[in-house]
Amino acid sequence: MNIFNRKNFYLFVLLLGIVLGVLSIVFLYAQNWQTIIESFKTHEGSFGVVFVISSRILILSGMAFYTFIKWFKQEEHYFSDLPFLFGLFFLLLVFGKALDLFNDFIYFQLEESIVLVLLKVRFFILILDLLPMIYLSSEMILFSFSLRPRFKKLTNEKMRNEVSLRIILLVLIFETVAGIIAPNPRVLSIFYPIVGIPSLITIVWLFYFARKNKRLSQVDTLMLTISFMTYLISQISRPLAQYIIGESAIFIIIAETIDLIIFIFIFLGFYKEAKY
Repeated sequence: MNIFNRKNFYLFVLLLGIVLGVLSIVFLYAQNWQTIIESFKTHEGSFGVVFVISSRILILSGMAFYTFIKWFKQEEHYFSDLPFLFGLFFLLLVFGKALDLFNDFIYFQLEESIVLVLLKVRFFILILDLLPMIYLSSEMILFSFSLRPRFKKLTNEKMRNEVSLRIILLVLIFETVAGIIAPNPRVLSIFYPIVGIPSLITIVWLFYFARKNKRLSQVDTLMLTISFMTYLISQISRPLAQYIIGESAIFIIIAETIDLIIFIFIFLGFYKEAKY
């Protein structure tokens, strides 16, 4: 039996990435453990913040595990498969939330230059986290264009894949450069909605278009449309809520709880099939 087949190679790379990611997070926490403990003791509501974000990390980990298991059970494995794309989406968010929890406790304890580096890492995780859904969106956008006579060349699936990859590459380069040149946390915080909101709008359109044209029947496109729309609204209203409530543990707990509920529905949308 050949242990170096494609499936085992993909599994090895995935597990290696997870192990390296976990070790990086553990190292980060270990190096700043005393600061985290002091911050935990001095800030009211710290336990609630740890509880809600840890719960979200555990639930997202379960979602990622389920979607990747579903992908590996397939006879053929392609990076454009929905289980793989959703698996990456959930998995990268796990590491993003682990870094969010870390930043919540050390934000005011470390020098701004160090905080900026950590926030940039989180920004890059955000970019990578949205890429799987953006890729799927670009594929669907190009498919919609292929239905028009003037874009007849796009009826060729290989051509669509090439154009889609170019779009993803351009988006990745633009957003990465924006993250690198951000001079301080305030400017970087402006880039978050610039990157996140248009991406989420595109994702909402993706599942709406799929629903309207009876595509992606292996997922519940109606539930995914509503769930991502709700997530978009939560991200748009978050700065206003933060202004009203203030940067406090209560705000973090409320925001993370709402997002957790939304992501449970996103997962259910992936789990269920469309009723076409």
